[in-house]
Order: sequence, then C-alpha cells, then structure tokens
Amino acid sequence: MHAIVSGAGVAGLALAGRLALDGWTVDVVERARAPRASGYLIDFFGLGFEAADRLGLLPALRAHAEWYGELRSVDASGRVRGRLPISLVEQAVAGRYLTILRPRIVEALQSSLPEGVRMRWGAQVETVHDDGARVQVLLSDGERLEADVLVGADGVGSRVRQLLWGPNEQFVRPVADLLAVAWIGDDAELSADLGSRVAMQVELDRQLVVAPLGEVGVTGFAVLRGVTPQGARSAIAGMGALGRRAVRAIREPYVDHVAQTVVERWVRGRVVLLGDACAAVSLVAGQGASLAIAGAERLAEELAWARHPSDVAAGLAAYERDWRPIVEREQARGRRAATTFAPHTRIELEANRAMWRAAAIPGVAHLVARAAGGVTKAG
Repeated sequence: MHAIVSGAGVAGLALAGRLALDGWTVDVVERARAPRASGYLIDFFGLGFEAADRLGLLPALRAHAEWYGELRSVDASGRVRGRLPISLVEQAVAGRYLTILRPRIVEALQSSLPEGVRMRWGAQVETVHDDGARVQVLLSDGERLEADVLVGADGVGSRVRQLLWGPNEQFVRPVADLLAVAWIGDDAELSADLGSRVAMQVELDRQLVVAPLGEVGVTGFAVLRGVTPQGARSAIAGMGALGRRAVRAIREPYVDHVAQTVVERWVRGRVVLLGDACAAVSLVAGQGASLAIAGAERLAEELAWARHPSDVAAGLAAYERDWRPIVEREQARGRRAATTFAPHTRIELEANRAMWRAAAIPGVAHLVARAAGGVTKAG
C-alpha cells in the first residue's frame, strides 16, 4: 500500500512513521526546502503523550525536551506575584508531561522515520485526480505520484484542502480576535536572570510567557487581543518590564491569528485531512501537537489492516467517525481558554490573579497546577 502525505509537520511525520512501520510506502511532500527552525515552546501531554509512548517516540522527545523548575507570575513592574513549582504540574498529569519546542518535536519525528518514507522537500501538490481506485497527484516540480490515499496534513492553510474542499475562509475560524507571536532568540542577560524559571505576565487582552533556552537563548510567546501583526512588537514592549526585555530577543518571529479549522467532512474519496488541516484547536487550547500525534496514530490504526485498495474507504470513514468527537471537544475547550490567555474584562483578569494568589496557600497549589494545565499551554 502507498500513501502520499502533504506536509512534514507533526501530524504528517507521525503518520508517515507509523504507516511505514505497518509496511506502507510513504511519500511526504513538503513545500519548504528544509525543516523549519522557528516555533514556540509547548506543553506536551494528554492523548498525544500516550500515543508517542506507544509509537516508541518518547526517548527521542525526552532527548529534545527542556526542563524548568518553576513558573512565576509577574506584574508590569517585574515583581513576582505568584509561584508554581513545575513538579506540581507534572504530578497533576502523573508525570506524563514534557516541555519542548515545537520544532524539536518535528526534529525528533523526522529522525525516527523508518525506511519506506521518502521525503520530497521544496514541492507541493498542484493537482489531484481521484478515480475511485487510486489517487494521482501532480507536484509543483513536475513529478507525478500515484497512491492508495492522499493525506492533507499541511496545516491551517492546507493546500490539499484548498484544492478539493475550497478556499481557506470557508474553514478557518478566528478565536476572539487573538494574535499569537512566538520567537526564539539570544539574550544572555535575560536567560541568566530567568535561570530555570519561566516568567508569565497576564494583563487585560494580553499574555506573555518568556523562558530560557540554554545559557544564552530565550524563547517567548505572546497572545494579544485586537492587535495587528505590525503592532505586535510595540504591544509586547508596552506590557512593562518583562515585555521591554523580551522584545530585545525577537528576530524572526512567528506571527499569526489564533484560529481553528472547522470542516464539515474530513474525507473525500481517497483524500483525507489530518491535524490542523481539519482539526486545529488553536494555540490557546494547548493540545495541538498532542492531538496531531494522537490523530495520526488513530488514522494509521484504521488503515493498518488495509490489504486492498477497497479497504481504504472504510478505514478513512472510521477515522473521522471516532476522532471527530474528540477534536470537537478540544475545540470547545480552546474557545473557552481565550479568556484565560487574554482576559477581556476586569473580572476575568482578577479571577486569574486570584488563582495565582491562591497558589501560595498550602495544599491549594495542586489545584492551581491542575487549572494551569502546563507551563505554556501552547501546543
């Protein structure tokens, strides 16, 4: 059996690896010419953690993970307003938890790919023809491929979805007018001051998270409400002491609107959507990478038993039937999380601050850890 996977991100690589282990031949088509180095720090736990364990990926992920001892809540002047030991967050999820840069997940997945996966960098799908028995694809480099299934695992702006389902605006739904900004840079002084701690600041319509990377590196993640991409840097700097220091390390940030993808049907003939192409929960939901790996495993399981092209349709239908309710639940949770990341009212902001004040009360910190759900939540 043969699969074409459009997209070499978390979902696409996880699927390619699992299908290859099941004996499939897999072509991964990625429009970028090399793996992307930009990205953001995420908390990796939940369904994806369990799936990564079953797929044998945890050793590689642990090797790329970061370690932090404490999450600190600070105010605009830089004063510490609350502390939460990361060990409590780990205990809240029974130790099944990692903090890791998203590009490091991609790196770990790619390094773990078995034989049977062919990477095709610098190309994208141009045309698709599904005759019911096979699917034929023309790539931008002129090569033609034929397979039993085509998987669109190419993100919120999916090329495959645009070709076969329609334009992006039909399926991409902004969340609460939020803008996400993430970056990796160098600032030895800020990194040293942070030590092994992650600093977080929440204001009206704003949240900023800054963490050290090694001896000189720092990574930042901001969620801003009602801000344009052009105004993002000044909005972060305007948050106060932490914001002014954080923007110094911004070089080539990732900037995008926080959005979800809602697609009525994920399957069309021998073409199926996976990951953010059909099921983006948004950056503030905190489960994007986790769900990408878990969803890839679910799709691979449904295709694992296929020994004939006629078996593929049943597997694709079962994947959507079983996985869609899980995605819709997490998307609803992601929409609710918008008020936590960027409180829009004074009441919402004070509720957030009260939670952090409660963390100092003996015995209550465990409850705060469960509510926090991680260091960054962006997943």
